[in-house]
Amino acid sequence: MVIKNKFKKIGMILILVMFSMFILACSTEKVTELTPVKVQLKWVHQAQFAGNYVAQEKGFYQEEGIEIIELKPFDYVNWPIDRIENKEVDFAITGGDELILAKASGKADHVKAIAVIYKINPVCLYSLAETKITQPEDLLGKTIGIERAADGSEINVGILYKAMMSKLNLNKEKVNEITIGYGATELLAGETDVSTGYVINEPHQAIEAGQEVNIILPAEYGVNMYADIIIVHEDMIKENPELVKGFIDATLNGWQYAIENEKEAVEIVLKYATERSQSHEAYMLKESVPLIHTGEPLGLMKEEEWKNINSILIENNLLEQEVSLEEIYTNEFIR
Repeated sequence: MVIKNKFKKIGMILILVMFSMFILACSTEKVTELTPVKVQLKWVHQAQFAGNYVAQEKGFYQEEGIEIIELKPFDYVNWPIDRIENKEVDFAITGGDELILAKASGKADHVKAIAVIYKINPVCLYSLAETKITQPEDLLGKTIGIERAADGSEINVGILYKAMMSKLNLNKEKVNEITIGYGATELLAGETDVSTGYVINEPHQAIEAGQEVNIILPAEYGVNMYADIIIVHEDMIKENPELVKGFIDATLNGWQYAIENEKEAVEIVLKYATERSQSHEAYMLKESVPLIHTGEPLGLMKEEEWKNINSILIENNLLEQEVSLEEIYTNEFIR
């Protein structure tokens, strides 16, 4: 009898243990269930979005209960702001000026910025070092190549260039402006003395051609607009703030990791930017770091910077009146 009772007790214990393990497994399965998320990028796959790629490959999104099922590059059809406004994707990346202009035209009534990646705009003017063009005053009397949209309208490149010239009281009439493509071709061919582009991109084409370059960054002259910002639909903020917080935390963790581990981050970028060179992506990430990591918390946006964008757009006759800052952004998801 004693032996039988012992076996009964052991059997009961085993049943309880197995039942507990079953319950634990079920609860774990619920905790690790991932929410599918779609993301629209601002441009093609490149180191400009290293933080997103790193967050995906290092499992930061998964740790927040997120499964990225779409990380789509820009293709002139899927505009980031439109896709958010129409709820086609959950998160997107766009420019600060683009968001304000879209709101002013009624195309982004429900879109809000929830974090900034590039706090310092990468738009620049670059020239061959041998020309000794090192400051805005040196632009007078020169031929400058301006990158523009396909229809000839000004994009952020031309907007910031004009704003810088205006702020410094430099007469644009003394500059010969021509429209150029998105690259250093015209500069290397001698068709321009100075070309415009992104400091993280086009100047490297000249460097790869064996040239040294000088850079003029409008932001260093007090003319700046937030470049890459993360946007979301306001309904998402109201209905699923935990998902929004998790996405931002993971993305910023991805950027922090990329900043601290540039070499590894470049290798991760190349998994997505399969047609890009290692040297170019390494250059892009290296030049991006000081524009992103400015000594303040990653992602944090400032009221005065948004006011500044409003002002620049008004001065360039692209905006009739300021867009309310409450409509534009929130820092509630920045830790």
